[in-house]
Amino acid sequence: MALVAWEEQYSVGNDRIDQQHQRIVAMINTLGEAMETGTEKAALMKILSDLVGYTKTHFSEEESLMAQKSYPYLVEHREQHVALNRQLADYYRNFYLSSRPQTAEVMAFLQSWLFNHILEEDKRYAPFLQM
Repeated sequence: MALVAWEEQYSVGNDRIDQQHQRIVAMINTLGEAMETGTEKAALMKILSDLVGYTKTHFSEEESLMAQKSYPYLVEHREQHVALNRQLADYYRNFYLSSRPQTAEVMAFLQSWLFNHILEEDKRYAPFLQM
């Protein structure tokens, strides 16, 4: 059973960005299912590895769109991306250095990313994509 279901109200009005955001939802659900079945360490390793590459592409595309549309809060939004990448790098590093996989912490991070960053901060630029 999915923890989070994508809903149209989460859309920022750009199919490519919405698909990328849906990937975060899928990662949350994959990690949640793995936690239920006791396979979270392997799932967490894959999710963290995928996120490292994913964020570079996603944030770059998102920031490029915001720049094209003259989004007035681009600098602040970019700073949030830097902070998210820093947090992700910490989880990635800790996964390989620690005997404890930090699954619950990563789940909380992903959910925070979804509910705070994507559904609040990213929704702020949605009207600019329509211009």
